[in-house]
Amino acid sequence: MRVAIVGAGPAGLACALELERRGIIPDIFERSNRVGHPIPRVEILLQLFGRPLKNQLRFLSEHYALELKPLTPLHKVVMHTFRRAVTVRGNLGYLVERGQSEQSIEVQLSRKLRSGIKFDLEVDYRTLASEYSFVVVAEGNELAASELGLWETKLNAWLKGAIVLGRFAPDSATIYFNTGYAGHGFGCLKPFNRDRALLKLIIPGVDRSRTIEHWKNFISLEKINLEVIETFEMNYSTGLTTRRQVDNILLVGASGGFTDSFLGLGLIASLSSGVLAGRAIAEGWDYEKLTTPLSKQARSLTAVRKAFNTLDNKDIDRLVRGITLPGIKQVIYNTNLNIIGMLCSLLNKPG
Repeated sequence: MRVAIVGAGPAGLACALELERRGIIPDIFERSNRVGHPIPRVEILLQLFGRPLKNQLRFLSEHYALELKPLTPLHKVVMHTFRRAVTVRGNLGYLVERGQSEQSIEVQLSRKLRSGIKFDLEVDYRTLASEYSFVVVAEGNELAASELGLWETKLNAWLKGAIVLGRFAPDSATIYFNTGYAGHGFGCLKPFNRDRALLKLIIPGVDRSRTIEHWKNFISLEKINLEVIETFEMNYSTGLTTRRQVDNILLVGASGGFTDSFLGLGLIASLSSGVLAGRAIAEGWDYEKLTTPLSKQARSLTAVRKAFNTLDNKDIDRLVRGITLPGIKQVIYNTNLNIIGMLCSLLNKPG
């Protein structure tokens, strides 16, 4: 059996590792010259949105044999609205690094590979599908799903970000909600360590020409005064797929619609989809059936995003205040409550 994997991101690498464990050495094609995006970033693994999993990294280790090291456990999240700042503390999840550093998820995964990666190669998954038994598309975008007529865009935004220097609590993250500068997106500050952090703003539904204006408003209104060492902009699109497999082509990660459109928390689902694709190929299992729970979760978060898009600043402030009230906060953050279902109920206003 010959298997090609297009893309050496987390989902593609997770698939390759699972295939190797089952005796199949895939051909991995990557258009860049190394694994990981050249712009480093920090991603949150938020336990709140991973339920019923109590520890997402332990789950990956025990069920998928993926041993990954985070930057640090996440113990504090500060949420800013136009009116207030509220703080939540507890065992909230993890901060992990993405990119090309030795600590990044991509590099951690690639070090475990026995297969070689063919770098600097642009390949066509459709051509490969006629040459290989299976092709796994893990390109980190919606292009293949769109070409196959499977893609439903749920969020299209511009992301403006910066690598900043300062003094940070490495086990904390800050999230900013304000429709004045973010629309129905958000800003966030996530540290790599005590001295360096990622500051970013996701702005849905705007032209690229307006991102700097929104960014300046963000910096000004939130009184952010940090040394900027690097800035970047990129288009940010998430969506769902009506199917995850067409003939011998399997879609994983963002290519399969496994990144949620609410807060963009898709790493665990992406890794899971890669492993499940490897199992489906090696064992002859039904990939659609294996990934149904992941797809359902993505659709639930899309429903949360749709409802969130109807809120104004006062609504968002009430929501944040409500989920951080004494008593309610303890139930939400210190139990295994299905927060996605609760948010769907809270956000769906009458009419």
